[in-house]
Parts: sequence; C-alpha cells; structure tokens
Amino acid sequence: MLPVIAPVLLAASAPATIPDCPDPATCPAPTAEPAPSVEPTPVPQPEVPTKAKLNIGAALRGRYDLRFNDVGGAGQRRTSNHLSFDTLALTADYDSEKFFGAAQYRFYGASFLYGKRGGYEGYPGEVQFLMYAYAGAKLSKEDSVTVGVQPVPFDDRYWGSSILDDLGFVYGMEEVYNLGIKYKRQTSNLRAELGFFPGSGPAVMGISRDAARYSTNIAKADSYVPNGSQNDERKMVIGNVQYALVNQPNTTLKATASAWISSIYNFDTDKEGSKHLFAFSLTGSHGPWSAKALVARQDIDPRNSGRNDMITVGGFDGSYNIAAKGTYAFGEIGRTIDTGKLPFDLLVYANYGRFMKDAAGFKDSERFDLGAVWTAKDKGRIKVYSEFLLGRNDPYVGAGQFISGAAEGGDNKWKAAFMMIFGYYF
Repeated sequence: MLPVIAPVLLAASAPATIPDCPDPATCPAPTAEPAPSVEPTPVPQPEVPTKAKLNIGAALRGRYDLRFNDVGGAGQRRTSNHLSFDTLALTADYDSEKFFGAAQYRFYGASFLYGKRGGYEGYPGEVQFLMYAYAGAKLSKEDSVTVGVQPVPFDDRYWGSSILDDLGFVYGMEEVYNLGIKYKRQTSNLRAELGFFPGSGPAVMGISRDAARYSTNIAKADSYVPNGSQNDERKMVIGNVQYALVNQPNTTLKATASAWISSIYNFDTDKEGSKHLFAFSLTGSHGPWSAKALVARQDIDPRNSGRNDMITVGGFDGSYNIAAKGTYAFGEIGRTIDTGKLPFDLLVYANYGRFMKDAAGFKDSERFDLGAVWTAKDKGRIKVYSEFLLGRNDPYVGAGQFISGAAEGGDNKWKAAFMMIFGYYF
C-alpha cells in the first residue's frame, strides 16, 4: 500500500554495444601515422569485478490525511483531518559479483489508522511485519535466481506512481511479496521471469487473525467480515515476458504479458479451488513524459462453504472481501517537471483504475488519483508524496467502503480524500 520508493517505469536498458565514436562529426581527425603492417594481438582486458557492498538504511515517515467523507464516533457524517506517524522501515541491501540480497521490515501503529476504536493500544510497533527478505545468485550477466520472500513477477513491481498504489493492490495483483524461487533473464530488449511460490509471505504481529502483512494476500477472515471466507493461496506459478518495442535513449515502449496460476485451499470445506490471473500492459516514456496502460483478468474459484462470488483478503492488519471474478483496467500518465533552482525534483501524475465485476448486482470499484512527488535533489533523502483521491466502492477511500467495497460494493457514491506522506530516508 505504501511503498518506500515507487518508481513510475523501468528505465530503458543501454544498447548491447556502444560504438567507439557514436557521432562522426565530433570524432577526432585520423592521425597521419601509417597503419602497422602487422596488426598487434589485442591484450585481453579482465572484467572489473563488482565490489561487495552492504548498505543498511532506514526510512521514517509521517502522514497527513484530510477525509471529506468520514464518520464520527456516533455515526455522523463529517470531514476529518489527521496528522500522525506512518511507518519506520529498516532495510538492508547486499550486492557482489556473484550474489545479491535485500530485506525490509516495517513498524506501524500509534496513528489514527490503528486507534483505540479499532482495538489497538496505540503505540509504535503494535503492528509490524516483514515486507521482503531474499537472496540471489547471478548465473551470468543476463541470468539470475532469487529465493525468499520477494516481489512476484506479475507485470512490473509497481504499476503506477501512487504511494498508495492503485486498485490493483487492493485486489492482490500489484506489488505482492510471496515466499518462493524465481528465475530472471534480462537483456537490453527482453525480460523473462518465472517463479514458483509455495505460499504467501508470513503474517507477523497485529491484532487481526491473518492480515498482519504488507501484501494483499488471500487470508482467513476476521470476525467482523460478513460472508468472510477461510482460505489460503498455495502452489503459485507466476511469470511474465516483457519486450522493448522501442528502445531509444529518449523514447521507450515496452509490452508485457503476465500469467498467475495457483490453488486456493479452503479450511472450512477442506477443498482446493483455483486462481487464474492474466494481464497485458504497455509502458512507455518520451522525454519527461511517461505512461502505462494495463488490463487484467481475474478468475478465482474459492470452493467456499458459503458464497463463491467473493473471497477474503488481508493486509496491513485488516481483512475485507473482494469479488472473485472480474476484469481490471488501469491507465496512468506522468511528467517530470524542471524545477530549476528549487531543491526538489518534481513528478506529477494522474491515473484511473476500474475493476469490473462479473457477479450480478455487484457494483464496480473505481479510483481516480491526481498526485505529485517531491524528491530532494541532495541525495534524495527527503521525499514528499501528495495525492488527491476520488473513489467509488473503494475500500481505501471514504467511510463505510472497507469491508465490502471491493466485493458487492459500498453505497456506490464517489468519496474524496487528500493524503500527504513525508519521509526522511537514512
């Protein structure tokens, strides 16, 4: 939901070969010395090995929320504003000639999101979980294998620029971290990834039954979720192929096809259902402009003891229902702004997502996001995210939508909110 760093797009890879003189007009004039009669034997130049590097870091973030469609303690409609602690994230990154690895652990609590009305004591670290922890080996310049709790290879890790992610995150499609093994091949024009994930990332510490985790995962429902299911996702085979249709220094266009097939175990019926998820996207950039368009199809057969048109998911210590079948469409356009002598770089963006549900009577979920990211030019240690959100039947926007907004739908009215996340990255 709130990634520490949310890049818009993958940067264009460098060409496979670089000519000695790319612009003949600027090449130095040839010397008048005659060429030797016998060409000297070239001396092999050994590759410079990557020095082993271990970086330990942290991020401390706060947040400000202005909620135009909130509800008070007595159920009255109101506009509320909150200034509170967001998260403390501890990170470690390792890289060497043959091996690499990374880990991040997060602490939440002591904010209005985890207040006493929700059953929390209200201290920092009351909710905490592992975001990712993996290690890998470089098999060659193009090939690698990674083991651990890691991003699953379904399209790009981040689909858009929002720190809140988009509705793809709400439905457990975007930025998911699961336990498994992944193979990756990366060249200048082609990326191919394939992974096997026996299970989801672990739930760690919170008051929920099975939702104290970063990713949105299929989970066991808490008691407050009506028609909640008791499921677990297993034996996930996930992969993607990305090809650069255009790969120029100033312009890129990449097409990505992704697939996700897994089994869904139901604890109530002791039956095993299935999940099939497919996506296709186009990601491009031209100068300061960037854009992405994606469509995804989700079909889940949860084999529930009750309703099969919805399934419970969990994340950030809360559980809610989503529609089991539907089609998701997402688009974003962004632009970097030249800020001149100002000490911050600026990215502005707008995106829209809609999950169109198959079940009769279910109301589609929608979100429009208009945002800006300010990053300090001096080492990027300070980052400020600001977003204006409009959502309909969106669990994260507006009161009364959380539990069923992504399933049957809420009150089917547009809700508005403004959010600002500000952090210092050590």
